[in-house]
Amino acid sequence: MYEELHGRLLGRCQAKAPGHDFRFKAKLFSLDSTTVDLCLSVFPWAKFRRTKGAVKVHVGLDHAGYLPTFVRVTNGKTSDIKAARALKLPPGSIVAADRAYVDFAWIDSLISKGLHLVTRLKRGMKYRVVETRAVNAKRGVTSDETIEFTSSQGRKRCPHRLRRVGYVPDKPSAWTLLT
Repeated sequence: MYEELHGRLLGRCQAKAPGHDFRFKAKLFSLDSTTVDLCLSVFPWAKFRRTKGAVKVHVGLDHAGYLPTFVRVTNGKTSDIKAARALKLPPGSIVAADRAYVDFAWIDSLISKGLHLVTRLKRGMKYRVVETRAVNAKRGVTSDETIEFTSSQGRKRCPHRLRRVGYVPDKPSAWTLLT
């Protein structure tokens, strides 16, 4: 019932939503989730830990109008990547997500469907640099490389070459464009 209501409201909102001023034509989506704590004695079906209850709300935000085009409520134990695998996004889209969504097989499926993922790599991920490109340090770009995963699981589940861009704005951060 709530999914149907969300679909109807989303349709109305999309017609009225403002556009965006990005310099690229691709659709941009951000994925994230939040865990909502519940009282286990009131909601026994929402068992999360031994003495805690919770549900998890997974959201996909479409930046064209800043509308939540994907909302899914699961039990508190459902991983972000499991919910992300159910997404149906248009080819050519760009997906921005945090490290919880870094999964070799999912990255491979996105690339195979013509989607792009912008994320931060997890610590300890093994890769090698295949190519290095010149960067514009004045804009905060510290590196621009083509990489490939070197771990056995990485090579097996995501054999693609990826683009890794290091960027330092006001606060240090390293985001990676996986295409």
